[in-house]
Amino acid sequence: MSSPIFFDHQAGSPLPAPVWAAMEPFLNDSANPASLHRGGVRARQALAEARERVARLIGATPGEIVFTSGGTESVNLALFGHARANRRSGKRGTHLVVAATEHAAVLRSAERLTEEGFTFSTVPVDGMGRITLEAVAAVVRPETSLVAIHWANHEVGTIAPVAELAAWCRQREIAFFSDASAAAGTVAIDLATVPVSLLALSPHRFGGPKGAGVLYVRRGMALEPLLYGGGQEEGRRAGTENLAAIVGAGVAAELLATERGERVERMGRVQRLLWQRIGEQVEAVSLHGPELGPGLERTVDNLNFSAAGIEGEAQALLCDLRGLMVSSGAACVSRDLRISQVLRAMGVSPDLALSNLVATLGPENTEEEAERAAGIYAGVVRKLRAVTPGAR
Repeated sequence: MSSPIFFDHQAGSPLPAPVWAAMEPFLNDSANPASLHRGGVRARQALAEARERVARLIGATPGEIVFTSGGTESVNLALFGHARANRRSGKRGTHLVVAATEHAAVLRSAERLTEEGFTFSTVPVDGMGRITLEAVAAVVRPETSLVAIHWANHEVGTIAPVAELAAWCRQREIAFFSDASAAAGTVAIDLATVPVSLLALSPHRFGGPKGAGVLYVRRGMALEPLLYGGGQEEGRRAGTENLAAIVGAGVAAELLATERGERVERMGRVQRLLWQRIGEQVEAVSLHGPELGPGLERTVDNLNFSAAGIEGEAQALLCDLRGLMVSSGAACVSRDLRISQVLRAMGVSPDLALSNLVATLGPENTEEEAERAAGIYAGVVRKLRAVTPGAR
């Protein structure tokens, strides 16, 4: 019997052996980086090394890296922390700009800030999920203090022109935040040349463990903490660090830095073969987001597609029973029986939006798995269309 195929890396990635090996000594270690004894010294050294590794991955300095519990906390700290610090300092700006296709962590944070007197506007996207400078400029106001645009979209993989947008914001003294959780595993990020003010990462998206997140805070950026207590993370995030997970995140970052080119080439081949085979075997199937291919506007680890006439969750469940693990919509919202915010913003019809599946690839996936996965998916579509009234 063939082993199951895991095409749901947006939900989490298998830990590479070097990551697990680095974490293991700290899983049963009582050392705390705040302690003065030798155990504390060892823990602080491990924490510092992880911080350096993550910083190197994105062209930052170690002092600009804040460790959190995950991408969602990093996003919340960026938006709430900047907005409240900006207001406390008396600077202009109670208005935020966010892309209409942002992750729920960004959109719901912006909505929550309206209860504190802030306002926000959303940037529309085209049918491919693309964001333009003109669209951002059209909603920026004199009181805008922060623009939040994801580096790559978490559902359809569309890559945003972050370098152009960040430079435009910097010229106008507007802070620029980017959620790079869906991008870092496949897109090179160099914050030494791209003037991003704040940036969030989820290491579990590129081979790290769950339970560790990263927020990049450019030197000089004011940030009010969400958590109060000890002085961890230079006062920006109180609480004892999840040292084992942070160590794993650091090793995952180092592996990614050395292997990204090879990973991108391999995942790109699997992505293109998977879509080719699906197109050959499934009728009336649509790809959401930009076209596939090297150097184009889509990350190489993402496929978001719909088979007209059948509900996405039914497809995902039957795929799982047949040995193919994919998701229906974003990993964080797939249990909600509603149309994806991302696909709605792109103008996708309700019928197709409700039938979408998302396959997200990892570096360990193979072309043989792509062949098998396409066959499994084609069988699932045929089965469900045969029992679904009105399906094509």
